[in-house]
Amino acid sequence: MRVNFKLEALLRFGARKLPLACRFALSSVSILLANCVLLTGQNVILTGALSGRITDRSGAVVPRVSVVATNLGTGVKFSTASNHAGLYRFPSLMPGTYSIAASLSGFRDVQALALILVGNTTLQDIRLQVGTGRDAITVSGVAPLLRPAESSASTIMERSFIDELPLNGRRYTDFTALTPNTSYDGDTGTISIAGQQGAEDSGYANGNGSNAFTVDGSNATNNYFADILGRYRIPYLYGESAIEEFQVSVSPYSAVYGGGAGFVNAVTRSGSNTFHGSAFYYNRNSATGANDAIDKASGFPKPVDTLQQFGAGVGGPILRNRLWFFVDFEQQLRNNPIPVINSALATTPANLPSFLTANFGIPAGTALPPPNGPLPVPGADTTADVLRNPTDPVYLQQVSNVVNALNSNLGTKGRKRNDIVITPRLDYRASSRDVCFSA
Repeated sequence: MRVNFKLEALLRFGARKLPLACRFALSSVSILLANCVLLTGQNVILTGALSGRITDRSGAVVPRVSVVATNLGTGVKFSTASNHAGLYRFPSLMPGTYSIAASLSGFRDVQALALILVGNTTLQDIRLQVGTGRDAITVSGVAPLLRPAESSASTIMERSFIDELPLNGRRYTDFTALTPNTSYDGDTGTISIAGQQGAEDSGYANGNGSNAFTVDGSNATNNYFADILGRYRIPYLYGESAIEEFQVSVSPYSAVYGGGAGFVNAVTRSGSNTFHGSAFYYNRNSATGANDAIDKASGFPKPVDTLQQFGAGVGGPILRNRLWFFVDFEQQLRNNPIPVINSALATTPANLPSFLTANFGIPAGTALPPPNGPLPVPGADTTADVLRNPTDPVYLQQVSNVVNALNSNLGTKGRKRNDIVITPRLDYRASSRDVCFSA
């Protein structure tokens, strides 16, 4: 009750004193903190790490060096110091590009740029040189090709790959097929990781082999690899533009990943101190394509199939260096009529008499009543009744209903799809050591 009272009082105060932008920011933080309560049981692999060793020119380790890592997008700073062995480490940094600054009295300042990837540790060793702090040395850090501290094999698909590579359907998980030790699983089109089945009938409890999927640390494992919501056949749950990067790991790996022979871990995009956005529109239309060779040889016209994909994403600061937002909207519209063809059941005025005689025993020339009678009643028209009187009005009514039902379900039938995906995210820096988000 005490917490609720203080929050309500603060909101009342904000309504009287604070400008509209600050009141919006305060409301956003309140919602964000409420949602953060639900994050305690999620998977922890949604960040990367930065570590290294600090030495002087002779190779001797240098302790008590101040190291500051600054996220270039948000301006958030993290600080630490090297220990007695000259080692420093930032165990949990959100993916992105960071500026590293190392300083110690009597040595030149060292500045470096390091790219932090999800689930990976970037190594950045620093060598100090004697001099004044005004003289700065710039170095660059990279993610190592070999990671001797880990036994797992993983591949990171960065934002640049997702932006630049073409992707039909805009399912970011399709890029998994570009990573080592993955392949398509037979005729199902799903992905097999480390030899595990990827189809829905694989016999495993999660219905997707032994593979596990997480997004922003929460479990996203589902019955189908590409259809995130299982049998509903929704093409994606997260739009392609909403994904910052994702990691594909093959067992064995650390226990913090959870269970599974393969592990696909994605991180959504967040805002920064500068506004950024993008928009797209794709149109795939059968009017500009050729007819299928089989349909053309059989005399069938080119089927209609149009697909429109469009959307936009925007992110930026609500409070600089404190609160950021990002929201992505994507929509798919598809018109793909389905032809139902069965020449044995199709009737026309020319073949209707022979069809009725062959299938229902009705004499040629018998007229059918309009197909507006009641539905068939079990036992009303037995075989004996039909043989005895095939022109019985009740029987003819049921035959008329059946013929109408067959004709109504044959031919080209409309089939449309309208999928909308909205992915919002708020990031909040509570203190110099605490950063939380809600997505």
